[in-house]
Amino acid sequence: MEYEDIVASNPTTVKERIDEALQSLSNLSSSTRSRTEILSDLANDLSEYYGYIHELAEFLLDLFPPAECVEYMEASDRPRPLVIRTNTLKSSRKDLIEALNKRGASVEAVDWSKVAIKVTESSVPIGATPEYLAGHYMLQSAASLNPVMALAPVPGEKVLDMSAAPGGKTTYIAQLMKNSGTLIANDLKPQRQKATVANLHRLGVKNTVVCCYDGRKIGTNIKGFDRVLLDAPCSGLGVISRDQSVKVQRTVKDIQRISHLQKELLRAAVDAVDPNSPTGGIIVYSTCSISTEENEQVVDFILKRRFVKLIETGLEVGKPGFTRHKERRFHPSLALTRRFYPHVHNMDGFYVAKFKKYKNGVRGDTEDDEEEGVDNSDSEASGDSEGDSEGEEEEEEEDVVSEGEDSDDDEQSYDSAQEGSDVEEEEEEEEEDEEDEESEEEEVPVPIKASKKGEVKSTPAAKNATPAKTPAKATPAMEKKSDVKATKTPKASTPAPVVPTPATSSKKQKVATPAPAEPVWEPRDPDSDEEEEDEEDDDEEGEESYFQNLVNMGLKRRRSAAPPKRKSIKALREIMQMRKSL
Repeated sequence: MEYEDIVASNPTTVKERIDEALQSLSNLSSSTRSRTEILSDLANDLSEYYGYIHELAEFLLDLFPPAECVEYMEASDRPRPLVIRTNTLKSSRKDLIEALNKRGASVEAVDWSKVAIKVTESSVPIGATPEYLAGHYMLQSAASLNPVMALAPVPGEKVLDMSAAPGGKTTYIAQLMKNSGTLIANDLKPQRQKATVANLHRLGVKNTVVCCYDGRKIGTNIKGFDRVLLDAPCSGLGVISRDQSVKVQRTVKDIQRISHLQKELLRAAVDAVDPNSPTGGIIVYSTCSISTEENEQVVDFILKRRFVKLIETGLEVGKPGFTRHKERRFHPSLALTRRFYPHVHNMDGFYVAKFKKYKNGVRGDTEDDEEEGVDNSDSEASGDSEGDSEGEEEEEEEDVVSEGEDSDDDEQSYDSAQEGSDVEEEEEEEEEDEEDEESEEEEVPVPIKASKKGEVKSTPAAKNATPAKTPAKATPAMEKKSDVKATKTPKASTPAPVVPTPATSSKKQKVATPAPAEPVWEPRDPDSDEEEEDEEDDDEEGEESYFQNLVNMGLKRRRSAAPPKRKSIKALREIMQMRKSL
């Protein structure tokens, strides 16, 4: 390896180049290089120094100014302070601080929260104290308290937590509701809900129902909630300090895919809320990411698709959300949302938005759709049309999600899939019935009847080759019916041929005539009622004789096939006598 390569990979040298690039960008007029060249070299140095893939380093440089991007990367490599949340169902923050101080822990209250405690130093494991095992507190990051504080549930309400596992926010909601009302804790994966159930039992929560459903279908299956919290699955760009693998695993394409899932979940969350709730009608959307694709773009999407509006979150900390980013322009009310950064607030990167639903239904604003299509950046140009995502499905909750924006016509795709399967089954049954009818038409002969004047007339079934009034097959019930009729009708003198063709001439006299090769139709007067009655009687008599012939044929075959009982018994007696004589 040459000396220049060693110097280039030296962290100290790379850090110096980063500082020089930041200084050149601050005084660009005196620099000999262009801004594009400086940013390109800076992205390479940041990727090498902080361990990000090059694509993600460029993405963060586009999101932040260069100097702030370096501050964010520096803060993401430092651990966040340990914060616990007091469980007011079993203890108070004052009593808990005293108990932890006696056990050798150095703790202090967090100013902007009534239940948060920051642990600065501890001689005992905070997750193994008797107070923890007794359910007096919960290990929870400071940033994850903000969505529940913005939700502000009221005792006695019906609340839904769409992505509940492992139960930190769910238990916080339950304690704010004072263990009253109804709380639904939903999560897609049953394995994750095991931790939720354990925490609910440990903290003494009694008003919660745990379930595992696809959050995208909740809006169509379960409705009428007063408040809904959606802490959506995200790329995790705000929690890199806890998961360093995000630096090398997340790509821009992954962020766009996850954004699509978040739009589907938020749409279902809005549909599940009751706008006429006297105390609620509130939806809170939050992520642990800092990208606009997962935050402002999702919020702007739902504002154009549903009858909701953004309201104040009621949080004392956080920076306002973006109303514009590069060539994109978002709704002005997005300034009411809140962003949290590790390099500004010393907590995980987070985003919180609070909605108020004022009407049910789908917002059909085509002008907004066209404007959104114009504002889309190149990063989403491949998948932002509203029909591109119909054939793509999610394989995992976070990592594999279909691309592009979805349309409101896809809302019933899940229900219609089930209905479509039922329709297919019905069509298959109909096809089977049609095949049975065709086979029966080939097997069952068509009776030919004679008119009153002696002229032979063929039925419509014989002409169209489909049995109109002729039964398809002699079922057991029909055979029983034919036996009953046989008592009234005299038996035929001769057995029926291979293709029986019973015929009737009139009510008084029955004449069996052979089937003509080409039946001739006799025109009749439509106003003649007597002839219609005679024809109906002829049809009945023809059917009776027809079925009687079938029965006689069956009986004859059975009798001819059965061996004579007397001969078999006589032969058996002879054999017995021969044995005795021997």
